[in-house]
Amino acid sequence: MPTFVKVIASLGPASNDVATIFNMVKQGVAGFRINFSHGTLEEWLRYVDAVRSAEKRFGKALALIGDLQGPSIRIGKVEQPVILKKGDQAKVVLSAEAKGGDEKVIPVPLRRFFEVIDEGDILVMDDGRARLRVSEVQPDYVEVTALTDSTITSRKAVTVHGKEIDLPPLSEKDFADIKFALEHNFDYIGLSYVRSGSDVDILRDYLRRVGREDVEIIAKIETRSAIKNLDEIIEKCDIVLVARGDLGMNFGLEEIHALQSSIVTKALEHRKPVIVATQLLESMVEKPVPTRAEVVDISTAIEMGVDALMLTGETSVGKYPVEAVSWVIRIANFIEKETLKKHVKVIAEKARSSISNLPVMFAKGVLELAEDLNAKLLVFSMHGNTAKRISSLRPTIPVYVGSPNANVLRKLAILWGLQPLYVEAQEYEDGLQKTLQRAMELNYVSYGDLVVATYGLKEPRQRIEIQRILH
Repeated sequence: MPTFVKVIASLGPASNDVATIFNMVKQGVAGFRINFSHGTLEEWLRYVDAVRSAEKRFGKALALIGDLQGPSIRIGKVEQPVILKKGDQAKVVLSAEAKGGDEKVIPVPLRRFFEVIDEGDILVMDDGRARLRVSEVQPDYVEVTALTDSTITSRKAVTVHGKEIDLPPLSEKDFADIKFALEHNFDYIGLSYVRSGSDVDILRDYLRRVGREDVEIIAKIETRSAIKNLDEIIEKCDIVLVARGDLGMNFGLEEIHALQSSIVTKALEHRKPVIVATQLLESMVEKPVPTRAEVVDISTAIEMGVDALMLTGETSVGKYPVEAVSWVIRIANFIEKETLKKHVKVIAEKARSSISNLPVMFAKGVLELAEDLNAKLLVFSMHGNTAKRISSLRPTIPVYVGSPNANVLRKLAILWGLQPLYVEAQEYEDGLQKTLQRAMELNYVSYGDLVVATYGLKEPRQRIEIQRILH
């Protein structure tokens, strides 16, 4: 299991049974995503139950992420996939469903979409793989010409290249899905198509009003506005997600690497967790082994210092969900062992510059003491704040975090370098001892190891303990 970078798997028809989810956890998955754009309440409930069963079975905290549909425009229901060759004509109609297939009719159930489209616009679908040029515009349909070979299926997002259609950040469906997420104790909510910090504020205010400030917000960076307003979005959210699929629909494909690099760097400088998602192992939707380019892509993301890698289609609809997880873990283990040492100094420098906040200074002091001593770092945390700060500083040593609060541990499970441990303790001193005891039981700490142990910054006295573990 990787020490620093974490792996998140998306759930779907390919991973909807307990055995598959258990196998993914055994491989080392730290969190799961449920995409509210697909599936039914019954299916989502089955996923939640399976993930919580896996937690009990393996004694391992697992983060659960509910991904909102957001203000996206999506294809309606297509009975049969629409298969287009480059140059083929098709029709996009105002409708919730269509036969598709040979009729080459694509339904879009949103009038606003037809109000903003102009002749010559490029429609982009399927993470940028499908591109259609608009050749004729009518009030309730448009004629299009395929610019690429494309297979168009139900519920896929559509963008108009270079245009953002003004829609509310949260729809009625989103609010219903948030309610489901809160009722079933999800740890994070993914906010899609974020355009500015105020979109994050709207969700944050809602969570506050219903008394669930504990649920954290992942801002998905996928629109042109999000790139323009990146600093304010990073400041207001809890985690940043580089959504490469939709970035590829809103920007040229040649721009994606530079955008990913810039988003990750800004997240590190703001000391905010960052996830990279989409097409990490796209070929494994159909094949049991990744391409060399995919292995390099994953390695590059890890060397950038991301907290987590998120598999999407590979584990939700792919033929080889467990193998996809296994490959990401295998690549991460190799990179952490062989090449990360060269990059970690640069990653840590970005994360540890310009600190003026006392709790972050304390976290930095404890972390660097443990690093200088080449010790194992143990933290007991009631609320997870000190552990989050330590993770944000990109530790170069493993950090073992004990807490009696399962919800806290689940949130920490997908953050860089943290290994969450459940301990039953209500006092900080007792908590430190039990965290050490648990780490030893799991063989994270062995006899002869040097350990630095602490808990959150507590006034007026603070405990930092250095000890050699002896028989």
